[in-house]
Amino acid sequence: MARILVVDPERDVRSLIADLLASAGHEVHCAADGARALASLDESPAFDLILSDLSMPAIEGIGLYWEIARRWPHLVSRLVYVTGTIDADSSEYRILLDEGIPLVLKPFHAEHLLEVVRYALARQR
Repeated sequence: MARILVVDPERDVRSLIADLLASAGHEVHCAADGARALASLDESPAFDLILSDLSMPAIEGIGLYWEIARRWPHLVSRLVYVTGTIDADSSEYRILLDEGIPLVLKPFHAEHLLEVVRYALARQR
């Protein structure tokens, strides 16, 4: 069982991901945006994985990446991004590639997301 933080501004998507991960036996915590995710990490940065959307109000996914890299650099390798759009020429996409951060595109199949989660958790060990 892993302790996973799910960060997504869309309540339905956040709930869907949380339910899927919980049914796979994981302990799931949720945040509606990057600011709330940082507050959760301030309380306890002991997450095995952080699944975050890239497009969010206030602190976007890439801003969350930079804050995590600054405050908890050991958590960067525990990031997985789930997003509806990505610009392959963007600097954000380059950062994800350079850091080896997995990216799951919405809409996703449940099994694919679980496979990426298993991969991301396995590389932590």
